[in-house]
Amino acid sequence: MTTHDMTLEQLAELFGYTPKGRPLDTKEVADILGVHPNTVDQYRFRGDGPRHFGPPGTRRVWYAERDVLTWLVSGARQSTSEQPGQLAVA
Repeated sequence: MTTHDMTLEQLAELFGYTPKGRPLDTKEVADILGVHPNTVDQYRFRGDGPRHFGPPGTRRVWYAERDVLTWLVSGARQSTSEQPGQLAVA
């Protein structure tokens, strides 16, 4: 099984996360990742972070829980010589 085949429940279990069942804001994503909200903003500006969305006509930014956890697990490695995303989670 690859990381893209994992369900939200499997991803949540992997990180000890309890799904909220709703979109997450930047602060909540930062809390999950253990970084400052500005870091999440920088990931978004550079195009390095999890997929995000914003309702038209607003400045709000939201993240789907699955997208955040999938992005987090996409960096999984068993060795420092592996490239991110090479590892298939069993």
